[in-house]
Parts: sequence; C-alpha cells; structure tokens
Amino acid sequence: MSQLFIKTVKSKRISPEEQEFIGASLELVSNALQNNTIPNANSIIGTAGILYIYALGSDKQRDEVLEFINWFKNPESENNFSNDLLSIVSKFFGELQLERIGDILERISLQKSLTIAKKSGELVSSLTDTTLQNLYQNKVDALNIDFTVAILPFQMEVLDPRIVTVQPGKANEMHRHAHETVFIFLKGQGKVLVDDFENDVKAGDFALIPRWCNHQTVNNSNEELVFLAVADFGLTGKSFVGNYMKTARMKSV
Repeated sequence: MSQLFIKTVKSKRISPEEQEFIGASLELVSNALQNNTIPNANSIIGTAGILYIYALGSDKQRDEVLEFINWFKNPESENNFSNDLLSIVSKFFGELQLERIGDILERISLQKSLTIAKKSGELVSSLTDTTLQNLYQNKVDALNIDFTVAILPFQMEVLDPRIVTVQPGKANEMHRHAHETVFIFLKGQGKVLVDDFENDVKAGDFALIPRWCNHQTVNNSNEELVFLAVADFGLTGKSFVGNYMKTARMKSV
C-alpha cells in the first residue's frame, strides 16, 4: 500500500485540494519536529499524527519523517525510504482512506434507517420522471459518439444509479473508472465491450462492468438504447486517493 501511495503522489494523481489539505497537516508536523514543539491535536489530521508519533522514536526516525514530508512537497525528487518508514506510510495511506469513509461505516453500524423521504412518491422514479437531472452529455460525430447521462432523484451514500441513453447507431466513449457497475438494460439493443470481451445486449439483460476495465456501450439498432447504470460511486469516490474526477471518465488509449 505504501508503494501505491508513493506512486499516486509521484504521478501527480492527487487533486490540488487534497495536496493542499494533506500538505498543510504535514507542514504542522514538520514545524513541530524542527522546533521541538507539540502540535495542536485539533490541527493535525489523524494520518499525519501517525507520522508524528513515529518521528518521536529516535533522531533517525525524525529525519526520515522530515525527508518524507519534503518529498511530498517535491515528489519528483529521489527517495530511499526505509522499510520501517514505508510501513508507517502504509498506515498513513490506510488511515487517510478510513477517514474518508468513516462516516459511512459509522452509519452502517448504527443500524438506523436513513430514510429521509417526506412522502412515499419520493422513493420511486421512472424514465419519464421530470425530476431526473441531466449530468453529462457527449456528442462527437467523428467518433460516432452520442449519449447522455441523467441522475435519479434519490439521495444515497454508496450507490449512484444513472440513466444512460445512447442514440441509434451511436456509442459512448471507450473509458474506464474506479467504481464497479452493473448495467440494467431497459430499452433497445446493442453490445457491451469489456476489455477483450464483447456481448450482445437487449432490454431485460444485465452486464457487469468491473473496476478499471476498458468498456464501451454501442447501440447498433434504430432506436434509443437505454440502461440503468448502478455503481458504488458514493463509496469509491470517497475512498479513492487521487484526482477522482480526472480518472472517473478517463478515456482508454
């Protein structure tokens, strides 16, 4: 896990907001270690606290942590971290992910209903629902791409169902993303490409889209191809350490 975090930082896949958030907490640790002061616990995120506690073990560990913090500011520089520090970085990375999804895990364990609907109709929707919200549209005639994505009017923490409509004879772009998805085909027919696999689909069929696979949906009929894409975006979007919006619809090459 430590190598994954280092690779994520080095390849600059961390969003500017996240870089600033983590960097600010690491800077507090750095100042405390260099000035021999105790950082304010309320100003340090738990992940950085792990590094601070490790740095108190010895002068060598202190220097290692300071080297790591300097590397985070300038990840292009070479690093030769010890196995002990890499172990702490693994915990740092794990705690960072846990902090992101901790509120979801807590609500799961509380065993309390999350229903916030004021009336029964708020728990049902349809293809003709006027409260469906358009999220994304892409039309590139040269690439035979023409499709839209709409969000269902449900408030959920983990699942993120979306209605995808591909125009006759068109497709969506070949892409990949961190969340896994199940497609439920509601109208029309076509085919789904998943890495090296290709399957014909029609209304009433389901298709699995694993995490990070290259995939594309093609409408080879003369009517709209409509499907419900149910993904775990609410969980993946929080736990993924990096610039999720940059990778969520990353076109394959």
